[in-house]
Amino acid sequence: MHANAAVRKMEPVPSTVTKTYPQRGPLQQFRFAESTAFRCFRCGDLKKSKLITVYSGDWARKLCNGCYGRLLSLYEIKAGTAADDQRAELLAAALLSLVSLAQQQEAERLFRASDKRAEALSAEALRFVATAEHVAIQLESDAQLEWSPAVIGLCKAVEAEVVHRILRPLAALARGEDLSSDKADKDIGRVAGFCADPKRKPPELGSFSHFLQTVIHSRERRQTSRLIGCFFRLSVDWIGSNWILAADGLHHALTLLTTSYRNRAAHIDELARRDYIDCRELVAGAQGLLWKLILSTECHR
Repeated sequence: MHANAAVRKMEPVPSTVTKTYPQRGPLQQFRFAESTAFRCFRCGDLKKSKLITVYSGDWARKLCNGCYGRLLSLYEIKAGTAADDQRAELLAAALLSLVSLAQQQEAERLFRASDKRAEALSAEALRFVATAEHVAIQLESDAQLEWSPAVIGLCKAVEAEVVHRILRPLAALARGEDLSSDKADKDIGRVAGFCADPKRKPPELGSFSHFLQTVIHSRERRQTSRLIGCFFRLSVDWIGSNWILAADGLHHALTLLTTSYRNRAAHIDELARRDYIDCRELVAGAQGLLWKLILSTECHR
């Protein structure tokens, strides 16, 4: 009776609440004595059910079971105890699951048409940034939790382009080198492990950023690390190597991307449309990180 009175105080409902379920982040479910008609605020479908989910305590924002399940899966990823990189991977998978192959291909065509620089992107980077754009367009502006996968998609686009333009060429150059000491180094070991075995999963954005920080700041490693020696041999052909190697260049941009957007998206923070717009400006705006990365790693012929 107490729970029922609390519900009616928020907004009159046409049926008796028989059960109030524990709140899961911004989501809370209520069971009614009779099936109650409503419109899902997220997908817009008309529904009638005894079980209704309310978003953020706002009875004007009711959710159908399908949308509840999708939002709950995102919340459970963000509320989990996995490392940031792993949560980012799970959210990236959630992003790609939101669109069909046909929608993904159409999103890629639209993104290429909207920015001709996209022609220079790797296939995987294009897939992530275009899918993020497609999902962002579909989102309700106040369904804040759902912006996390879209933001993660932008971050994954940068990660994919780093792998394509830096890590795979580095692995090819380091082929045949003895990287055993580098693999044991806590600061560069993840990148060294990939370069020693390029068939394994590439390093995540955080691991590469840490590697780059070591390259920039460790004079000792510059003298002793075979992998870092390969990295410098690779970079001599890049026409914009100064931006890659400057403390306020690529590493600074990656730090901003991970701390202000990726890590927040992978945690409980509810990212809003403004967060996506700001992240998009950093990644794919006029002076975006993706375009600087492409120009900086262009090779002298």
